[in-house]
Parts: sequence; structure tokens; C-alpha cells
Amino acid sequence: MTIKFIQMKEIFSLLLLILNLSVFAQNPILKLSNPIDISQNLPETLDKNEICIIYEINGGWSAYDFFNYYFIKKDGKITAYRQEKAKSYLKDKASDKTIEKILVESELKQKIFKLINSNQLKELLKFKQEDFKLKTSQDPNTLPPPCMISDASGYKLTFIQNNKESSYSYYAPQYHYEKCTNKLINKPVLKKFIDVLELLSGKLYQ
Repeated sequence: MTIKFIQMKEIFSLLLLILNLSVFAQNPILKLSNPIDISQNLPETLDKNEICIIYEINGGWSAYDFFNYYFIKKDGKITAYRQEKAKSYLKDKASDKTIEKILVESELKQKIFKLINSNQLKELLKFKQEDFKLKTSQDPNTLPPPCMISDASGYKLTFIQNNKESSYSYYAPQYHYEKCTNKLINKPVLKKFIDVLELLSGKLYQ
């Protein structure tokens, strides 16, 4: 009886996964705000309505910045690549590493499909990079100093589709959201960025 119940549970989980993948098989049309940066050297080309997500981790003490490229194809397949790029001040001492194709596990597939169809991403795409900072007419010499934190990472997300893109980046976003008292930080917009990051990776961004 117990074995039969376990088998039924496994079959149900498989059917649920297939259903989720079929629902998300058609890519949504993202409302992106900028023309694509033609200098970007992507490891794959994109056909109409296909999506590329570039997830970058930079900063910290590493000599390299880390890039993951996710390509969501029209048939619902996802291909992914990883690359490490030497920081600009080390270009004469270190070179970029070769782009490596990586396996996309089912858990990551579900996260990506959930992300591109999420309300969190729709909300973030209503804003641009400059919206992380509140506009002010205050004298620049009287503005509060930025919050200081060392040995943290910065995060950048770029969404590309149909020759348009939207890109967002922030250094130590969780720290600045929770602990920085600088009043020029647009914390509602920063929280939208953090929410999207967490949908993709499932971790907090200190």
C-alpha cells in the first residue's frame, strides 16, 4: 500500500511538471525599454520572441566577474552558458575564460519559466536603472554620503528580446535596502529588483 502511494505521488509530480512546462512553453512578450547593445557578444543568436537573460555577479575580491546566459527558445527549451571575465584593471594580467555550456536542471528551468511569467518581473520592467535613485533638487554638496560596505557583490540582470533590452544592476542590494539610511535610494524599486533576483536564484542578496 505504501509503495503504491509513493508511486502515485511520483506520477502526480511528473504530470504537474509537464503541465507547468506546457503552460509556460510560449514565451511572454516582455516590455523592454532600450535598443539592444550591439557590442554584446552573446553565445547564441535569438529568433523572434526568444528571450535571453544575462545574470552577472561582480565586485568582491575575485579577479573575475561571473556571467550566466540563459536562452529561452520558442519551443520551451532552455540552453545556458557560463563565463568568467577578468576585471578591467587585470586585463593585462588575466584573460577572459572560455564560454562553457552548462546543464539546465529541471529546478532551474522551473525558476526561469516562473520568472519570465511573473508579476515581479512585469513590475520591475516598468522602471529603468536610473529609477533606483530618487530625483532631488538639493544642492549636491549637501547630499548625504553613500553607505559604505566592503567585500560585497554587485548583481546585474539583463533581459533581451526582439532586439530590445532592459538592464538593472546594484551593488549589495539587500544591504542597501535593509540597512542603508540614504534617503536618495528608491527602496520600492530596489525591492522589485531584489524580488526578481530571488526568483531566479532563490537566495538573499546581502
